[in-house]
Amino acid sequence: MSARLEDKLFEDENLLARLDRIPMTPTLVGLVAILSLVWLAEAFDIGIVGPVVSELKDAWHLSHAQQGLLGIASTLGVVLGMIPAGVIADRFGRRPVVLWGVAFFSVVTLLGAFVHTFWGLWLVRFVAGLGEGAVIPMPYLLLAEFVHTKRRAVSVGYSNGFLTAAYVVPTIAAVWALHRFPADVAWRVPFVMGALPLVLLIPLWLWLPESPRFLLKRGRREEVRRLVERLEDEAGLPHDTTLINRRALVVIHKGANRVANLKLLFKPPYIGRGLLVALQLMGALVLFYIVLTFGATMLQDRGFQADNSILFTGMMMVVGGLGSVLEGYLADSWGRKRVLSLYFLLAGVGCGLFALAQAPAWVLLAAFLTSFFGLGVFPVSKICVSEQFPTRLRGEGVYFSEMFARLLSGVVTLYFIPALLAAWGNRLLFAAIGIALLVLALPFVVFGRETAWISIEEAGTDISFEELEAEANAVLHGAKAPVR
Repeated sequence: MSARLEDKLFEDENLLARLDRIPMTPTLVGLVAILSLVWLAEAFDIGIVGPVVSELKDAWHLSHAQQGLLGIASTLGVVLGMIPAGVIADRFGRRPVVLWGVAFFSVVTLLGAFVHTFWGLWLVRFVAGLGEGAVIPMPYLLLAEFVHTKRRAVSVGYSNGFLTAAYVVPTIAAVWALHRFPADVAWRVPFVMGALPLVLLIPLWLWLPESPRFLLKRGRREEVRRLVERLEDEAGLPHDTTLINRRALVVIHKGANRVANLKLLFKPPYIGRGLLVALQLMGALVLFYIVLTFGATMLQDRGFQADNSILFTGMMMVVGGLGSVLEGYLADSWGRKRVLSLYFLLAGVGCGLFALAQAPAWVLLAAFLTSFFGLGVFPVSKICVSEQFPTRLRGEGVYFSEMFARLLSGVVTLYFIPALLAAWGNRLLFAAIGIALLVLALPFVVFGRETAWISIEEAGTDISFEELEAEANAVLHGAKAPVR
């Protein structure tokens, strides 16, 4: 490796090490806030499915199969939309994926207000899902590449907490529309409101930055330098051009001559890592999609009125948002795997209790456990996905892992839920969900890597942490970082 290239790699790591030490400055708080708004837009667009199915199942005399098809329409689009979005994110940047994705699904969702047939509505939801698929993973991917090493989980915790709680917004909109408009109009109102995120494109265009790690991969160091120096000035930190993370420097050296190749995701170690994190994410998503899409319907089966069941489902999302914030703090203090184990275990207990509960007090306790821990598990569940891959493959790795998890949870599983509800009832179904949560989380808890407290470069390396430490010590004692 030439001396000039080594100097550039040292400069890159210096910028990243300085970025990783910066506390939550106003600019970074603003980044969390604007990405939370992106997730709010996505939450509203996805969240309208449950109330719409609840309202149309009787009005349109929907069969169990049709309810299942409507439930999976947007998720099927999400899964297919993730394939090109991940490639685009690694080739052209994270920022354009967010901008085009929000614009696309907002316009298509508006069209849903004007359809009059089941298949017309299904098509609108499917096409909107293509745009949603581009947007869903991007906020936590960007935060993982931007935020202080010891604050990654808490930043995603706040943003994802806002996302989870935001699913109450389409619920409130649906209840308001039910009381304000005739039934044949009320279900269309949320689709009209689904175009409101188009307004969000203005602040996104003005203030959403590109990932500094992506910029460095494209050789745009001066842009990153200006960003890092501005953040350091906000934090009152010196512009230390000698600061490096030795372990991260080794990783950067090893990746200097490597190109992004999609085939690498299907080879060790990334195939194994991706499968482990996708399975635990799938477990979380199974519960989420069932509550979001059929929660109101299941509560009606237990005797709740239509508007009360919709509101109760929305409140479960708010409780899940609070659980998300706490999980972020815990994961940055205790580690990813320990906190993930706790949340999945208590969520499983909540599901089991919900299956057995008869008295209102026990039902409320079951709902709290299921919501706070089951719907609140996503910050760590998601951040673990982003921490498995190097920067050159992170977009594709995250999107493919999400695609796998959402295909099996939000398409395959969700399609059969109406039929399973009819055959089993919701008590037995919730018992099965509780078991699935534990089974799907167990492989990552046992075999997964702990990625808290280290840089995103170290987390995504393809060598063992022991080998990485040994090579970093060689750098400390004056040897050049090995290159392969």
